[in-house]
Amino acid sequence: MTPLLAALVLAAAPPAWRVEVATLGGVSGGGAGAVRIASTGEAEVVAPSGQRCRVQLAPAELTRLARAVRRAHPARWRPRYYLPDNPTGCCDQMATTLALLRGPASKPRSVTGWYDESRQLVPADALALHEAAMDLAAAHQGCAAR
Repeated sequence: MTPLLAALVLAAAPPAWRVEVATLGGVSGGGAGAVRIASTGEAEVVAPSGQRCRVQLAPAELTRLARAVRRAHPARWRPRYYLPDNPTGCCDQMATTLALLRGPASKPRSVTGWYDESRQLVPADALALHEAAMDLAAAHQGCAAR
């Protein structure tokens, strides 16, 4: 492959990305699990029980998440969404943190977060990204047994 052809192939490739969701709190204190998914399909799932596993997602499984990544506008996200009368998420609320990295790992991640009661303040694009990632995590909890 010539250098020019290699450059054209790289330019045509979709940009790399990674989505990370982590949850804490709730009645149990342990959250609802966590997930890290890369555009390559590599995923690490953490079940609410704390069990961790890695899985390679099929391209078809990534379709919804990749669409949410393309539609996300993290520059518009606030660092955290909370109600002014309850900035710490008291009591027994789940805290969610969402991170999106586009491009090389050296680029900074875009991060936002919220508590259960402030979910209605979170932009739709961030919620769509969160839901797509957590749906994949739910589908692959206990992935070591698959």
